[in-house]
This record gives sequence, structure tokens and C-alpha cells, in this order.
Amino acid sequence: MNKGITATKTALALAVCLVGASFGVIGCQNTAEGVAKDASKDTTAMGNAADKAAENTKMAADNAAANTKDAMANAGDAATLTPKVKTAIVADATLNDPKNLIDVDTKDGMVHLKGHVLTNDMKKKAGAIATKTVTDAGSKDKVMNMLTVETH
Repeated sequence: MNKGITATKTALALAVCLVGASFGVIGCQNTAEGVAKDASKDTTAMGNAADKAAENTKMAADNAAANTKDAMANAGDAATLTPKVKTAIVADATLNDPKNLIDVDTKDGMVHLKGHVLTNDMKKKAGAIATKTVTDAGSKDKVMNMLTVETH
């Protein structure tokens, strides 16, 4: 009978080990499935983040291109309108007086007249000449007459 008890104990121990091992295999399988699911979720999240980054990069590039285009337009206006307005003002015999100081600057869609003239009529005339020159050039820039009247 000792042999029967020993065999029963051995069979029981073996059954316990098999049951424990099967839980371990099932646990590993569940862990493996969890890792696969997590990896799939992470891959999807990374793909979404990459798509968003690409979209943001494209928007930034589009904005930079628009800003560059605006800057080029402003530079073009400054390069063409400023000398045209200055030439038109100097061509006027009344305004072309060494006692007048008229500076012309074009920036951001605005032609600025700065400095000083001898009379209020000269200030008005300089503004009118600048406005006509800008209009004749086909520009939509505005004229800001910031000239002061200073008698010497």
C-alpha cells in the first residue's frame, strides 16, 4: 500500500504541477496578446502624431510662403514707389527748395512723408503729388503725410 500512496501522491503532485504550468502558459499567452494590443495602439497613436506633425509642418510652410510673398510685395513697393514719389516731389519747383526736407519711405502698404516744409500749402501739395504718383503707378498703397510746417 505504500507504493499506492506514493503513486497517488506523485500523481497528485504531477497534476498540481500541470495545472500550475497551464496557468503560466495561459498567463503568458494573455500577456503576449496584451503586448500585441499595446503595440498596435502605440503604432496607431504614433501614426496619428506623425500625420498631425506633417499637417502642422505644411501649414507652417504655407504661412512662411505667404509671408515671403507679402515681404516681396512690400520690398517691390519700396523699391519702385519711393523713388517715383521722391522724383515727383523734387520735380515740383515749389517743393524743391533747400529749406524743405521731405523724406519718403514706403512700408506695409503705406507711403510715409516725413520731415518739414515751409508752409501748410507745401505740405498739402506734397501729399497730393505723392497720392497722384501712387495712383498713377497702379498701387493701392496709401499716403500718410507726416510733414511738419517749419518756417526758417
